[in-house]
Amino acid sequence: MKKFFYIFMILILSVSLVACSAKNPNLSNNGNANTPADSKYTKEFTYLPSYNGAQSTEFTPATTKEPLAKARYIIKNTTDVKAYEDYEDILKKEGWTITKEERVINFSVKKDTHTANISLQISGNDVILTVQSK
Repeated sequence: MKKFFYIFMILILSVSLVACSAKNPNLSNNGNANTPADSKYTKEFTYLPSYNGAQSTEFTPATTKEPLAKARYIIKNTTDVKAYEDYEDILKKEGWTITKEERVINFSVKKDTHTANISLQISGNDVILTVQSK
């Protein structure tokens, strides 16, 4: 009878451990439980929400001489005003605070220990989005 009890307890404990260690479906790709699972983040800055459809064109990592990493993206077939307003909305929804703003040209944002300087430039029918962040 004791043997049956111990086997039963081990089985219950094993099932509990497996159930508790199951992957949380609310985690996003960057493993942060404080953000929605459907949020998309840039590959270059895993903490920074990406602009939907932006294509990375260039990345320069941070160094001791230049503490901000720099990434460039191209957003096809849009205007600077639309890209500016859309990206600002995305960041605000993700909890970023606008700290400095020069309408349609650039803005700075902050969240927790991260900061980002974002600028936009028209290039024909496209917009070049430049992000410097740490």
